[in-house]
Amino acid sequence: MPVVSLLQLDTSFPRIPGDIGSPETWRADLDVHVVPELSVARVINSDPGATDMAAVEAAMDRARGDILTTSCGFLCYWQNRLAARTTTPFVSSALLALPDLRTRFADDELAILTFNADVLTSPAFAPSLDGFAGLVAGLAAQSHLYQVVANDLPALDRQRAEDEIVRLVDGLCAAGRVRALLLECTNLPPYKQALKARFDIEIFDILTLINDMKADIVNPAYL
Repeated sequence: MPVVSLLQLDTSFPRIPGDIGSPETWRADLDVHVVPELSVARVINSDPGATDMAAVEAAMDRARGDILTTSCGFLCYWQNRLAARTTTPFVSSALLALPDLRTRFADDELAILTFNADVLTSPAFAPSLDGFAGLVAGLAAQSHLYQVVANDLPALDRQRAEDEIVRLVDGLCAAGRVRALLLECTNLPPYKQALKARFDIEIFDILTLINDMKADIVNPAYL
């Protein structure tokens, strides 16, 4: 059976099916490496270069997967450095799909949904966006999923989170001519089927990106 190695932030909030950290998301063994003290706040900020990556690199050295990925797309800041450290295909973020998507969709036809839009659009992450001029939207700070992730809460109300995300995407679609949505946050794919049922748009995320690289490794229910 194939193996997916996951570099996971030091969090304990629920990883529901469809989340990159849930074993049910995969048709593979999930090899999880929690990076001690690597919190959401340490990764999702406008000065990511200040983060000591020694523990992340040590976790990489222990990974045994056919694909190596992360539980937080904001590690895209370190994509080149970390990819150069391993011969295993390394996927830090769904944003790695952006260059291909921009050959298929104009920037104003593609929206990015992220955890924190202010951080993602800060200068530090400009190379990852590479001049993207379309919509970049974040979860509202008061929203349920944001609070669960940011504060590492022990309980997640999936329906409440889903309802809030559907309303958010409804607003994005109403604001422009969105034809495609890139879910940057690795905690958003569990809500993808609800979005597909509601909106006539194409939806991409880290799971679709990994599936394009290695077919049959993702549970089809979450593609």
